[in-house]
Amino acid sequence: MNFETSIVKSLNHWGANHVGLVKFVANDFVYLAILLGLLTFLYIEWKVAVKPLFSAFNIRKVIADGALWLALPMVVAVVLSELLSKLFDRARPFVAHPNEIKALFPHGADGGFPSHHMVFTVALAVCVIEMHDRVGWIVIAMAVISGIARVMAGIHYPSDIVVGILIGAVIPPLTAKVLNKFRFKRL
Repeated sequence: MNFETSIVKSLNHWGANHVGLVKFVANDFVYLAILLGLLTFLYIEWKVAVKPLFSAFNIRKVIADGALWLALPMVVAVVLSELLSKLFDRARPFVAHPNEIKALFPHGADGGFPSHHMVFTVALAVCVIEMHDRVGWIVIAMAVISGIARVMAGIHYPSDIVVGILIGAVIPPLTAKVLNKFRFKRL
């Protein structure tokens, strides 16, 4: 048994005593992160909106900013993550070691490298950091805690989580650089 597998096995045995908590943190933190990210985005857009608030200009601005500066980086990160998972088909821990590691909740037996969950949540967090530092770091913390819970649940190895975090952290700034190069600016 390698080092990563032993980490998963240890966390998985602890998590088996806290299945409800592990499932909530591993799966549902992403919904809280999305809500926090969207509320932060809307708050920032509302603060810079010209009067009247619900003008056609403001609505177009919110849609354009949301599509370019919030959704696009996350979509690019998730697509890259999906491509990598096709190239590196690594069995999830509960599939590779069924006698030692149990999935603590139902999950597909597809490849788990990298963690798409982490890619998406960290990409969202990095986008939120650009809008509001403190809220973005809260979303980062939620993503990391969720990643640990996903290892506990037996559905990811630590390296799946780390690579997912790296992809999620790198893609939004690169996307912003490309958008700025082509003279897309926040309206």
